[in-house]
Amino acid sequence: MIEQMRERIIIQKSSAEKDDNGNHAAVWTDYYKCSAYVNNLSGKEYWAAAEVNAQDELVFIIRYCKKVSVLTSDRYRILFRDSIYNISFVDNVQYTNKTLKLRAAKAAR
Repeated sequence: MIEQMRERIIIQKSSAEKDDNGNHAAVWTDYYKCSAYVNNLSGKEYWAAAEVNAQDELVFIIRYCKKVSVLTSDRYRILFRDSIYNISFVDNVQYTNKTLKLRAAKAAR
């Protein structure tokens, strides 16, 4: 699997900042850049996504490291090929701390 991680992605982190008027706004900053194996959903995952019209979902598999061990679906997103993908699920594959599987849906702009 490692040899198939040919796509470059950027994982961004959200933080809340106040503007001059005191309004809170989400600000996205680059958190981690890495290579990933990227694939469409397959089998049961695809058909489950199709039932809720979420076919624009991809699976990203990256190497596990301390920096990505904190990823959650609510504070992180992925930039891939000029598109934004919102993470919906984070999986430490078989809890081996070797790879992380991220399921993400393309965000509407």
